[in-house]
Amino acid sequence: MKRLSRGLIAGLVVVVALAAFNVTIPAGKSASSNWKFVATHPTILLHVISATAVLVVAVVALVISLRGRDRSWMALSAAGLGCVLVAFVAGEEYVMSLQKSALTYMSAGWTGAVIVYGTGWYLGRRKERRLAAEAQQS
Repeated sequence: MKRLSRGLIAGLVVVVALAAFNVTIPAGKSASSNWKFVATHPTILLHVISATAVLVVAVVALVISLRGRDRSWMALSAAGLGCVLVAFVAGEEYVMSLQKSALTYMSAGWTGAVIVYGTGWYLGRRKERRLAAEAQQS
């Protein structure tokens, strides 16, 4: 799970880096026109594709944690997926309505996901170090 958490953080950084360019969706058009703009703009399209990949990996992380029956990983994976879903749905809402509040929710979801998966990464490293120290003592 440590590697999955690290991969999700890297994916989230890519997603935000692709959105960092000053790209403005033309206002005053229909939601379908906004989606056509997104589909034809390379940076925003890569942002959407990367965000979709992060969503899929977050689901996979939850499934793996459920199969492993580790309660702490299940909680972290569920919370991380929740944050990713908030950001994903807010991004979709922003494209459809261009409301600035959707950007706030998208940022909050992204920040929450980074915090949650960062915690998972830290706990995974801590567990590995503890196991390595126990192995050396034996």
